Amino acid sequence: MRGLLWLCPPLMLAGAFLVFLYLGFPMLAALFISLLIVCPVIAVYGILRIRGLSREPGARTRGMPLNWAAPFYEWYCPKIGLGRSFRERTLEFAGIRPGEKILDVGCGTGVLTRMAKERGGRDGTAIGIDPAPAMIGAARKAASFEGSRAEFRVAAVEALPFPDDCFDLVLSSLMLHHLPPDPEGPGSLGGQGILRPAGVCWLTSTGRSIRCGGHSHGRFFSGILQSQLGGGTPEFIKEAGFREIERKGGWMKILGFWSARK
Repeated sequence: MRGLLWLCPPLMLAGAFLVFLYLGFPMLAALFISLLIVCPVIAVYGILRIRGLSREPGARTRGMPLNWAAPFYEWYCPKIGLGRSFRERTLEFAGIRPGEKILDVGCGTGVLTRMAKERGGRDGTAIGIDPAPAMIGAARKAASFEGSRAEFRVAAVEALPFPDDCFDLVLSSLMLHHLPPDPEGPGSLGGQGILRPAGVCWLTSTGRSIRCGGHSHGRFFSGILQSQLGGGTPEFIKEAGFREIERKGGWMKILGFWSARK
């Protein structure tokens, strides 16, 4: 039933478009008027969904939270190739062992966190954090629906609410490009000492330069995203306080999986 709800916006748009065509409007005019009517309805729906997901205040961050995307995130990601198979590949590289304590930084709606908890078993712990309260609200709702024991907290990477030597594994999947162009944010993963001495941080980020017609797309982006699209991900991770950095694989010829140790 939840999946069927996503059919409502396109059905509303198609319905309005057909009505205006039937009334004799030209095709482009019918489409334009339909968009004018339906888009505000979808926006209001999104706002109401966000308010229903969480009224908890957001965490202070210098990055770019995606609170507005929470109602659509789990529907959207698979459409661009970032569905369950991508999450499974991430966890295969991470090599989670039963009983490990795992932190998922920038967890979004918590899909990866819940899957990590499954791999960690009954004695394992998986905690997801995100500065966007609506994301955390959606993650908690999904965990409750699935019967998952994964935990979720509103928190930012710049001020992690955990003691030193707390985690065996830290996951950071497509989070770096939401941060400003300096190592202060991801430095929290290494500098605050939340990883145990033998712990590892697994990061998924853009891992190569993207080019089209001889021009790098990176120049159209600012900050850390530009650095990553230019192939600077390992240097950025090193500046954040990690020393043993190794690329383990890729996804869709754009994303890379990186292991980093202190």
